[in-house]
Amino acid sequence: MSVEIQSILSQNITIVYESLELRFIDNSKLKNLLDEKTRPTVMDTPEMIVAVYPPDPIIIQIGCDRVRITLPRNAESIGSVPLWEIANKCDQLVSQGKYFPIAFGFNYDVALTSKTDNTHKMLKDLFIPDIEAVNTKIDGHLLAIVPRLIFTRNDTRYDLILESVDDYRIKAHLNAHFVHKDKPLPSKDELELAFREEYNFFFMMLIRLL
Repeated sequence: MSVEIQSILSQNITIVYESLELRFIDNSKLKNLLDEKTRPTVMDTPEMIVAVYPPDPIIIQIGCDRVRITLPRNAESIGSVPLWEIANKCDQLVSQGKYFPIAFGFNYDVALTSKTDNTHKMLKDLFIPDIEAVNTKIDGHLLAIVPRLIFTRNDTRYDLILESVDDYRIKAHLNAHFVHKDKPLPSKDELELAFREEYNFFFMMLIRLL
């Protein structure tokens, strides 16, 4: 591998529903979702409820028929905060046992570094077999590309984005999307296992690509 993962920039679990009625969500239960000592800042509008829990912070966004649970800070390892447990608590809060999610997904953002190769050139060489032909067609000089790969593997749909942010750093994003109709959200243990397995797949894929 010509690059190495420097840090995990962000980790996220998103749950998708057929519909969500924000007016039926109990904000007092949302404020006590983690524990009685951790008091979040809650912003409530007709379109979106956002709760920010210190000190990590953990951000929960409820709106657009989705619940997003995000750890937006740098981490050295996956699962430093048990997002799968919070996801299960959020599902119980918003669904109230009346309806099931239709899909859920995992999102990972990582920072990669290269000590030897120019990352702009690395991505161009990997995804563009004839750079001069592209330069001719655009009547210019291609400096960088941001490849996006959307693909399926088994029953999972993936969205991979690679961006060379400077000569020696790449930001990589992966979304793993699972269709999940007419059944409850997986248990927290099942979610944790899947969350870690998909990150390991992401890591191994980066090794193969780069």
